[in-house]
Amino acid sequence: MTPDFTIISNNCWAGSVYRWYNLPYLTPTAGLYFFADDYIRLCKRLKYYISLVPEQIPLSESKYEKILVERKQGSVPIGVIDDVEIVFLHYPTFEEAKEKWVRRAARINWNNLIVKNSEMNYCSREHVMEFDSFPFDRKFIFTTRDYSIDSQVIYKDYFGCEQVMDDTTLFPKYVNINDLVSGRPFLKK
Repeated sequence: MTPDFTIISNNCWAGSVYRWYNLPYLTPTAGLYFFADDYIRLCKRLKYYISLVPEQIPLSESKYEKILVERKQGSVPIGVIDDVEIVFLHYPTFEEAKEKWVRRAARINWNNLIVKNSEMNYCSREHVMEFDSFPFDRKFIFTTRDYSIDSQVIYKDYFGCEQVMDDTTLFPKYVNINDLVSGRPFLKK
């Protein structure tokens, strides 16, 4: 296992893997999540967006205001990098979230990148297919159904559901993390 891998994730999953190995976070995408539209936009121009410093926006300016209120996340810090919103779910303040984003973005190993997505946060079939088309060497998406795409990992616990509800605790059932971070085939059968 090489300890210098970077995971770009649509949610807190990256942080779960770094905690699994007791390693420093080499990614800014820990302790937060993106809605599907924003994550796809981020992945399209990853180096550009990662180079930006998040700015805080009030809940009233979020395009997801209604959803965040419904989820009882109206007081969660929200950041924006250009046109991509970030929900800093596990940060008490925006200042802490911003500081960690900047520090961790500087640690990214662009030569050992893993890009992970999950069918959640309003992820449509179109989002899934677009993610599959991205040119990352190591990418995968946890899905709730068979899309017949190379990057899918079907999450049988949520098969046929609208979305994957929890990918941060059940993932060892589907992915061999040691193989994933070492660049070997990583799907469990």
